[in-house]
Amino acid sequence: MSQRLLFHIDDPGRWPLLYGNLRNAQAAEPGVSLQVVANVSAPVAVWAMGRWREDCEALAQGGVDFAFCRNSLNALGLNPDCLPAGTRIVAAGVLALAHAQQHGWSYLKP
Repeated sequence: MSQRLLFHIDDPGRWPLLYGNLRNAQAAEPGVSLQVVANVSAPVAVWAMGRWREDCEALAQGGVDFAFCRNSLNALGLNPDCLPAGTRIVAAGVLALAHAQQHGWSYLKP
């Protein structure tokens, strides 16, 4: 069975490090399953139209599963209709993290 890596990002300044981790994992093990859960203030950085959003959408198109916490979006006043292409919303980021770990995903925090 291929590795299943779960990345948790809650700091908007950590997106470049996360993107590097994701690309390195894909290069080292093609076909690796990658999931990202973004909560707290992290979504702010990809709601803006810019490079971090473009990177998110490109990685999502390449198979990375990005999930944004609805509670965080609401707290930050971010419109869920402006979700980056190819990504999704989960009701609560902490529950998504716990659920994935219960199903064998390895938790990583860049």
